[in-house]
Amino acid sequence: MLLLSKVDANLLQYSRETVSENAVNLYLNGENNSGQRTRPFDLHNSQYANTIELSNNEYVSYHLSRDHSVITVYTLGNTAFGKTINIHLPCSSMNKQYTLTVQEIDEKLTISVILQDGLYLVMELPLDTIFSGKTSVGHDWLKVLNPYDFSIRRPHLLYPVSEDFYIAFLNDGGLLGLRKTRDSDLEPILFNDNSYLQSLTQMFSRKNGSKSEKAISCLVFAKKFLVVLTQSCHLKVWDLTTLHLVLDNDLSRNNLTEISTINGHEDPGNYMTLLNNWLVIYLPFGNGLFHIGTLALDATGKPNFSKINEVSANLSSSSIWTLVDMTLLKPLELATDASYLNLVVLWKSGMISKVQILNLMDEDLQLYEWIEATNRSLNDIEAEQDLNVNGDAERGLQNLKTRYSNEIFERAQQILSENHILKPAGELDSMDYLANLETVLRDLKNKADEVSSLTIYMDEILVVNCLQKYNHSVYKINSTLENVYYDIYAEVNDDELKRYLKTLHCFSATLSKDVLQNVSNGFIDIANGSMSKSLSLKEKFTDVYRSYLSSNFEVSNLKLLFDELNTFDVIPLLNNLIENHLRSHTAHARDFVDSLTVDNFTTVTIMESLFQMIALQKHFVLQVLLAFAFLDFDDEMFVNQLESLLDLHFRQSLILGLYQIDKTLFISELFNHTTKFRSGIQLHSYSEWFSFLSYTLSKLWEGPINSNPYFISFFDSYVIQHGIAGDEKITKTKLLLQNIGWPFYLRNNQTQEFMLAMMFFACEKYDEAYEFFHLHNYPESIANSLPECLRELGDENYKSMWSPLVSSMAVAYRHSKFEYELALLFTQAHSTELAYKCIKKSIEYSMREVEIEEPQDYKERQLKLYLNLLFHFDMFSEALDVLRFNHNTLSEEIRTTYYKSALEGTNQQGSFLAMLLNLCHSNDGSKLYLPTSDYQIIDNILVSHLQDESWESYKQLYSFRMMNKHDRAAAELIYQYLTLIASSLESRKKCYLIIVNVLSTFDNEQDQWLLNGCNIITLSELKFELANI
Repeated sequence: MLLLSKVDANLLQYSRETVSENAVNLYLNGENNSGQRTRPFDLHNSQYANTIELSNNEYVSYHLSRDHSVITVYTLGNTAFGKTINIHLPCSSMNKQYTLTVQEIDEKLTISVILQDGLYLVMELPLDTIFSGKTSVGHDWLKVLNPYDFSIRRPHLLYPVSEDFYIAFLNDGGLLGLRKTRDSDLEPILFNDNSYLQSLTQMFSRKNGSKSEKAISCLVFAKKFLVVLTQSCHLKVWDLTTLHLVLDNDLSRNNLTEISTINGHEDPGNYMTLLNNWLVIYLPFGNGLFHIGTLALDATGKPNFSKINEVSANLSSSSIWTLVDMTLLKPLELATDASYLNLVVLWKSGMISKVQILNLMDEDLQLYEWIEATNRSLNDIEAEQDLNVNGDAERGLQNLKTRYSNEIFERAQQILSENHILKPAGELDSMDYLANLETVLRDLKNKADEVSSLTIYMDEILVVNCLQKYNHSVYKINSTLENVYYDIYAEVNDDELKRYLKTLHCFSATLSKDVLQNVSNGFIDIANGSMSKSLSLKEKFTDVYRSYLSSNFEVSNLKLLFDELNTFDVIPLLNNLIENHLRSHTAHARDFVDSLTVDNFTTVTIMESLFQMIALQKHFVLQVLLAFAFLDFDDEMFVNQLESLLDLHFRQSLILGLYQIDKTLFISELFNHTTKFRSGIQLHSYSEWFSFLSYTLSKLWEGPINSNPYFISFFDSYVIQHGIAGDEKITKTKLLLQNIGWPFYLRNNQTQEFMLAMMFFACEKYDEAYEFFHLHNYPESIANSLPECLRELGDENYKSMWSPLVSSMAVAYRHSKFEYELALLFTQAHSTELAYKCIKKSIEYSMREVEIEEPQDYKERQLKLYLNLLFHFDMFSEALDVLRFNHNTLSEEIRTTYYKSALEGTNQQGSFLAMLLNLCHSNDGSKLYLPTSDYQIIDNILVSHLQDESWESYKQLYSFRMMNKHDRAAAELIYQYLTLIASSLESRKKCYLIIVNVLSTFDNEQDQWLLNGCNIITLSELKFELANI
């Protein structure tokens, strides 16, 4: 019976940083190195990990690594802001983690360890130091003691009885008490036993010495008795007051036939667990045996153990399993018929782990059942589909990045690089490379999840500590749908809903993942309005069938489905599913406690389990909808249920898509909507955990579908604030468009289509952006219905590239201004063709809506942008029209700038002047083509271009003056060239001929002259000079 499921809880999962910035390295020589790591982050560098609870209800995790010579300490709930402390020991501990203890004493984390060289170290870390990134460790954190010569009698286990009394268990079976003195030294106290003499006897005896007296597990009972389990399966109890042995119980007496073939416990471990007077002992008999009994004081005050039951381990004999840890608890809120005590057991076989619960059902402890847990998280189960993306390598890469932590991902890439498996040149990623990457990622994830110990969080929640730092697993009590999913192939007879869902699951399992994904997309299209509104609901389902299913199933499988469905009364089942398992409103905010600050562990645990619940809900909702795609159903009979399921499927798919793009952002937004202080909740129990999940789900599925606050938050971060981050943010913006924006926008919803246009623009899809920006008359239709994130853009203090565009909807000349701002955006994006289209529309609106007054500075900016684009495309005729006819808007200074730019630009000078001369020449009518002021501007520019001995520059100015009816000035220019520059006979003769011909065109002889400085030179004089050359 599977009643619990594994939830991955990587404390760095939602952190922007890959490791804590507050890491501190401590050394025994007094050095400390804050904020630095001495070696790269090692994914699998711990040999042991555990987590303990402090008096303030906080939790601290510690790891032993590098051959048990480095102790790492970090907080479970404040990883991002607290310290990670690495203590570097001079050598390894005497016996792995067994000769190390971690306790809270006087608001300090006290770590005691016996080293290989026999030294006894005591390290005291102030809790403020661990929980705050600011407080220093101080200088008196370390004490080096030598209370006993451990080189003679070597210890293998160190156990803290209290704050000032420790017991070292010696290899020869002896016990050594270590009591604190007033000066914080340790005083050795030998227990009253003959173990030392026995060890000497064994040294000089020819017989092999037995290690049966060696302690392998211990605990304290009633604060005055030390309970010890030995390697020979003796249960011994010592009186801590008298240091005498008061009980010696041989637990192997009834298992002599089995112990001869089974090796005893090799290493110490947590083989005993005590709750009140109930004691459970694990013995290595057969496949493993749990000895259950009571430990109580008799009338004389002497402890006595009474066995009540023996329960064999429920494990397959084909695998070799090792008990890692176990704890006896009050009964959890499991879906069982009865429960009195729960024994939680953590097993390990290689890197595979298993959590089981022995449910003792009555006070007599005779009735029991084994409860299983799903030991692969949904995250691991769904990882098999990460590269099922129809060759879309970019999407496959994002799936892998979403699935695995930054540390694992970086390490996997490093491993591939070290093995010369590299990305193909010129490709972002290939499917072959991603397949190799996925293989390495899975292997690293399995290693990272290797278990080390069990912690009971808040006296109830099962937490498994993994050997990778910051990595834990939490076991969640399943909801009904989770139980159905994880135990889908179990025999079900008494629950119609479970049998119905199992039937649907078995059929859907015969279809490929690609088909199911396409069908899911088809149902999203029904919800988003992609299908015609004229179609009935039944016709829409038929369209999904024809598009994605008609040739992708086996008829025999469909027949089996129909046969099974005929045994159900479907409408009540659907109502039960929707009302009690999908849209339940039984949880309230009062059922949990809001947190004042964000707790890393709680946040990761809740969010991963929420993701799991939504994914499983979507799984079953899709299967229900899938069945109806094959059915000929009555619209009116099922319309309410199907519309509710379609709505849920749409929302579930949307939320899961957002969560996969940016978990951190999603969590922040979720807490904003579900908790009072926007920091999550305090996780105290399974009931609070489940209540918060139920409350959150009800909040997620309510509210109008056309204004989802989570999508709005992502839109704000990745589109409105577009351009303020690097490539990773742009990549996620593209994912937001591809996975969310396009499939989920509501068709014919003008606000969402406007937002989609913005998304297209942010993703550099400018043609699509232009199309959607012009689907509707947005300045009129949505100006008063914008979501808050867009309304805020109207604030003049809001800094965003979109502020001017959205603000344009609020002015009187909104149509012209809207197109102008679009033109600016496209210009900034170097999409000048689209910018030109927009500015043309802006000009057209201004010319059409003449009754609307536009500010002078806006008119100027509008025409300047228009001119910029006209000159960019060498549209000189249109540009000249703008310059000639808009003197009221464009000042002489502005016009001079544009004329000068066109006449001096190396790429445009010749073509612009040619066009200008042609227009001046071909101009029909009594008026000149250029107004006087424009003529003068251009003439001055051309005069400034005259260069010594450059006939070409003189010729250009001469032509310009002639085309603009300034013949005398043209003749004077040539005479200037003649007198100052022309030197050859040929060039002088040519100049005279030009001048004579120009002056000869004047009909009146009195007008046939030119000025040379202050002198008047007549045509006759010029002809005489020409004749005398």
